[in-house]
Amino acid sequence: MIRLFIFSLLAIIVALWVTLYLGFPNDPGYLLIAFGNYTFETSLFALLVASGIIYLLVKLVIVSFQWINPKKLFQYSHNLNEQRKARARSDTIEGLLYFTRGNWQSSYNLLIKSTGDKDASVVNYLAAAYAAHKLGRKDDWINALEEAEKKYPKARSTINSLKAQLLFKSGQLEQSVAVLEQLKRSSVNDPSLLHLLKEVYVKLQDWDALKELLPTLEKNKVIDVMDIEQIQMRIFMEELYASCNEKDGTSIQDSLTQLNKLWKKAPAKYREDEKVVKHFSELLIKLDARADAAKAIEAAVSKKWSEALVLRYGELDFGTSPQQLIVAEGWLKSRPADANLMLCLGRISMRNELWGKAKEYYEASIKIASTAEAYGELSRLLKHLGEVEASETYLQSYGDLIGAQLPELPLPTQNKVTH
Repeated sequence: MIRLFIFSLLAIIVALWVTLYLGFPNDPGYLLIAFGNYTFETSLFALLVASGIIYLLVKLVIVSFQWINPKKLFQYSHNLNEQRKARARSDTIEGLLYFTRGNWQSSYNLLIKSTGDKDASVVNYLAAAYAAHKLGRKDDWINALEEAEKKYPKARSTINSLKAQLLFKSGQLEQSVAVLEQLKRSSVNDPSLLHLLKEVYVKLQDWDALKELLPTLEKNKVIDVMDIEQIQMRIFMEELYASCNEKDGTSIQDSLTQLNKLWKKAPAKYREDEKVVKHFSELLIKLDARADAAKAIEAAVSKKWSEALVLRYGELDFGTSPQQLIVAEGWLKSRPADANLMLCLGRISMRNELWGKAKEYYEASIKIASTAEAYGELSRLLKHLGEVEASETYLQSYGDLIGAQLPELPLPTQNKVTH
C-alpha cells in the first residue's frame, strides 16, 4: 500500500512538472491528495515552493551533519577523556616509581594528586601513607589511611594492617596493639598480622599476652621452631624474674620458695642453658641465696660445658670458696688446657688467699691463651706481692689488649706467698 502511495506521489509530481511546464504561467492549477481519511490540497505553485524549501532544508541538514560529524565529535570527547585518564595513570605510575626508588617526597605528592581521579585505587592511598611515614609526617599518613578507609571500606583489613605497622614503626606500641587485636578478631590466621602482633608484645614485654599467642603462632607456622623455643625460654626467664620481685606482704623466703619451685619444673634443657642459668643464679644472689646460685652453675657446667658460666663461677663471691676450688679443680680432669678455667681457678684461689696457686693458674691461663683479664689479674696480684717490675710488664700487656673490668678480689697485704 505504501509503495503504491509513493509511486502515485511520484507520478503526481511528474505530472505536476509537466503541467507546470506546459500551462503554469496561465493557470497555477489545483492539487488534491486523499489517502484514507486524510486529504491534502494546495496550489501547484505553493507545492512547488514547499518542495523547494523542504529540499533545501534536507540538503542543509545533510551538509551540516557532514560538516559537524557527531561521530568525530564523540571520538574527540572520548580522546580527551582518555588523555585525562592517561595523565592520571601517569601520575600514579610515576609516583610508584619514585616510591620504589625511595624518593618519598615526590612519590607522596604524585600519589596524593592522583587520588582524585576516578580510576585511582586504594594502592594510591596506601603508598602515599607509607611515603608520608618515611617523611615523618604523621598527620599526613593518618589522613591518607582514613580517606582510604572511607573510599574503600572493603579494603579496611589491609588499610588497618598498614596502620598497625606504621604505628609500630613510630614507637606507638599501645595504639598498634589495639589495632592488631581488633584485626585479629576478623583475621585470626593472618601470618603477617600474627607476626607483627608477636613483635609488638615483645617490645611491650607483655609476656602473658605473648604466652597466650604462642600456640596460635606455632599452629599457623608463623615462626620457626628455633624462634618458638627462644620465646618460650624468654617467657620462662621472665616468670622467674616475676616470682622473686618484691610484692606487698611477700617475704624473701616466700620469693625464694616460689623461684625454686619454678626452677624444679623447668625443662632439663633450661637448667643447662648458660643464659637461663646465669639469670637464675643472679636472682638467687639477689635473694641472698649465694650457695644455691653456685650449685646451679655447678650442676649446669657438669652437664654441659659453658665458658661463660665458668667465668661467672670465678667472678662472683658465692660464699663457698673452699668448696668451689675443689669443684673447679675437678673440672681440670676433663679440661686440663682450658684458659678460662685456669682464670676461674686463679680467682677462686685468691678468694681462698692462696696467692701462689693463684699466680700459677694465671700464668697457665696466659700461656694457653693471652687474655686481658688474665694479664690484669696477674698484674695486680704481683703488685701486691711486691713484684713491681713483673707487675708493670703484665700491666703493659693488659693495656695492649684493651683492659677488661676486673672483679673485686681479696689481695695480699704483704709480700707473702701462700700455696
